[in-house]
Amino acid sequence: MLKLLTYDSLLAEASEYILSLPETKQKELKENLSHGKALLKSKDQMKAYLHHYGQMHREKLLRAYKHIPSDFLKSSFSVIDWGCGQGLASMVLSEYVPNEDIVTDFILIEPSVLCLSQANANLTWSNPKSMVDVLRKREEEVEATDICVQERKVLHLLSNVVDMPEFSGNGIRRFVFAKINLNHLIIGVSPFYPEEGRGKRMDEFAESLNGFKKVYSFQKHIDDWDKNYSCQIRVLSNRLTPKGEVFENRQYVHIV
Repeated sequence: MLKLLTYDSLLAEASEYILSLPETKQKELKENLSHGKALLKSKDQMKAYLHHYGQMHREKLLRAYKHIPSDFLKSSFSVIDWGCGQGLASMVLSEYVPNEDIVTDFILIEPSVLCLSQANANLTWSNPKSMVDVLRKREEEVEATDICVQERKVLHLLSNVVDMPEFSGNGIRRFVFAKINLNHLIIGVSPFYPEEGRGKRMDEFAESLNGFKKVYSFQKHIDDWDKNYSCQIRVLSNRLTPKGEVFENRQYVHIV
C-alpha cells in the first residue's frame, strides 16, 4: 500500500500554511501555544505547533528512540500512544524503526476529538500496513479492558504527557499490571521544568511502576546545554536482565 504522508511533509505543509497567514495572526497563534505547553483546540493551533515545535519534538523523540533495546526491534510489537495529540510520537517512531511492517498496531489514546481525529488520519496515511485504533479518553479513565493489543510486546509512548499536572499514571498502571505477562517498554519524553516542580513527575511515575527498571535516563535544562529547549527522558522495561538487555518472556497467557 502507498505511504501518503511523512513527518517531513507534515511539517512542510504546516509551515507553508502558517507563513501564508498575516503576521498578526501568526504572532497570535504562537503566543497562544504558551511555549508549546498549551492544549491544542483548533486546526490552526495544531499547524502552528508543528511549524514552531515540530522539529524540536522530533529531535527529543529520536534521542529517546535510539535507546530502544535492539532485541525489542527484532520482531513485531504493538504501540500505545498515551495522550497522543496529533500522533507525532507514533509518526516519528514509525520512521525510526528498521522496517514499516514491525509495528502491527497503533492504539491512540486522547480526550480531544479534534486531536484524535488528526492523529488517526496521520497514522493511517503514514502507516498503511499497520492497524490503527483510537480511544477517546483521558489517561486516568482508561481501563485495562479498553485496550486490545495484537502483539505480546508493547511499546508505550508518553510524549509531553507525564509532566502535565492532570497526568495521574493510573490508566497505564492499570493496563501494564493487568497484562504484566507481556513485554512492556515505556518511553516518556517531556520538557524539563525543575523550577516548577514538574521535573520530579517523571521519576515519581517511574518509581510507581513496581518491577520496571530504567533502560535509559536523560535530562537537561535549557541552561545546561547548547539546545534551545529542555528535555527529560526515561525508558523503562519490565523485561530487563542484569546485563541491561531486554528479554522476551515465553510464559505468556492469552490476551483478553
